[in-house]
Amino acid sequence: MIPFYFLKKLYKLKFITYKYLIKPKKAIKSIYGIYLTPAFTDVTFKYYLKGTYGLFLSNLIANIDRDTIFVDIGANQGLYSVLAGKNKNIKQVVSFEPSAKTAKLLRSNIKLNKVNNCTVIEKGISNEAGVLHLNISEGHSGKNTFRQLKNNDDSTQSETVEIISHKEIDKLIPDHRRYFVKIDVEGHEEIVINELVKCSFFKNVMQIFCEIDAEWVDVNVIKETLSVNGFSNFEKIGNNKTHYDLLISRTS
Repeated sequence: MIPFYFLKKLYKLKFITYKYLIKPKKAIKSIYGIYLTPAFTDVTFKYYLKGTYGLFLSNLIANIDRDTIFVDIGANQGLYSVLAGKNKNIKQVVSFEPSAKTAKLLRSNIKLNKVNNCTVIEKGISNEAGVLHLNISEGHSGKNTFRQLKNNDDSTQSETVEIISHKEIDKLIPDHRRYFVKIDVEGHEEIVINELVKCSFFKNVMQIFCEIDAEWVDVNVIKETLSVNGFSNFEKIGNNKTHYDLLISRTS
C-alpha cells in the first residue's frame, strides 16, 4: 500500500492534470475513495480530492462500530457526510449546510456515491430562528462564515440564509441512543454548541469533532460548557497552536 504522504503527491498531480488539461465534467474519484462533482474553482474541492484534511476524521468515521446517527454541521460539499453514509453502522446522516450553492454540490455528491440515508438541511444553526447573512469567501466555500469579518478579509459577497435554533433542530434529528456530531462552522462554534446542549437528543451524543480557531472562539468556554454536560476528554488534533481540531468524548 502506498503511504498516504506519497498518495497525496499523486493526487496533487492528478488535480493539476484534471484542472488544466483534461477538464472533466464527470465525477472524479477522491483520495478518500468517494466520487466528487467537479468544482475546480473551489479550494475545498481541491482539498477533498488530494487529501489535505488528512486521515484522522475519515478513519474515525470508518471505524464507528455501533449503531449511530451522524450529524454534520457545516457539511460543505459532503466529504464526511458521504464517508459516514458509507459506514453500515451509521444508520442516518443529517447534514446542515446553509449555502444554496454549496448545498447543491453536497446533494450531488451524496447522489454520486449512492448514499441513501442522508438528509440535507439547507439551514444554518444560531441562537434564534430567522435569517442571517452568510459571508461567502470567493473560491473557498470552507471559509464561508457567519462571523463579522475584518475589512481585509477576502469575502466578496454575502448570502441570506435561513437559520434555526435548538427548538427546530430537535424536530429534525431522529430519535436514537447514540450520536456523533461534527462541527465546522468557521467561528460560530460556541453558538452552535450552546444550542446543541439545549436539545433533547444531546444527552445521547457520545463524541463531538469540532474545529477550533483561537482567534474566533474561546476554547475554554467551549470546554466548560461541555464539561458540565458530561464530556470529560478533550483531545487536540493537529500541531498548530491556534487552529486545530478537538475530539470531545463523553464520560464513560
